[in-house]
Amino acid sequence: MKSDKEVLYKTKSKKVANDVISFLGIALGSVIMALSIILFIKANNIVPGGVMGIANIINYMTGFPVGLTTLCFSVPIFFIGVFTLGKEVGIKTIYCNVVYAVVVDILDRSMTALTGDLFLATIFGGALMGTGVAIILGFGATFGGTDLIGRIMHKYIPSIPIQWIMFGFDFLVILVGAIVFGPELALFSIVTIFVSTKLIDVIQEGVNYGKAFFIISEKSEEIADAIINDVDRGVTSLYGKGMYTKRDKDVLYCIVSRRQVVYVKNKILGIDPKAFISIGDVREVVGKGFGDSMFMK
Repeated sequence: MKSDKEVLYKTKSKKVANDVISFLGIALGSVIMALSIILFIKANNIVPGGVMGIANIINYMTGFPVGLTTLCFSVPIFFIGVFTLGKEVGIKTIYCNVVYAVVVDILDRSMTALTGDLFLATIFGGALMGTGVAIILGFGATFGGTDLIGRIMHKYIPSIPIQWIMFGFDFLVILVGAIVFGPELALFSIVTIFVSTKLIDVIQEGVNYGKAFFIISEKSEEIADAIINDVDRGVTSLYGKGMYTKRDKDVLYCIVSRRQVVYVKNKILGIDPKAFISIGDVREVVGKGFGDSMFMK
């Protein structure tokens, strides 16, 4: 048997290794965010909302470094957040901001934008930024700024949802950007934020998603057999009770790929035209039979 010291040593070693990987991952996400600013966003005067948007506007008007400006705004927000919300805000947030600030200012002196086309800059800048933010969030950090402001204000005004506070702050930043850069660039900025947000959702929730069927029918066994044998998908029978009829019912539950939705629905209705069918999105499907091959079936 292993001694207590050996177990403790392995536990500490594993924690150190996880911390190292976590901080490396946060640094990677911060570098990707910096690249999105330098290669696409800053040179095209796009305002991506939040603290980064403010930094872009100040840089355009005064020439003050983007990274240093971001840090000047983020650090006070961070400390206010720690004081208001507690230590759970974490050292990772300030680490993320410092890495981003240093890298973005270094790259600003050594690299130029890849394109002057606003549409391309909007799409690829938003995609690259969303990727960076998703990686940072995945390793347990946050960039701070808008989300911290939202959490701080929500603590004192709980009737206003955090997302609406964040939206309001970003809207004000974009509004200032519209005054400084013009309304057309403000519209492109909104597209950048949308692309970034959607990509964050995709990366966090996973691309391996499908559709969930809930089926109530008098021919539940026949339908289940058809889905199992013809569609090659598993089916689970759940106990249900109709509260109007007070009758027990079998509720079938199964998950299929997006490509199989129409086929499965037609198969069910072919067996029982009166069947009740509910279809919903399911994210990050993990389990037997739901690897990449799922989408080939």
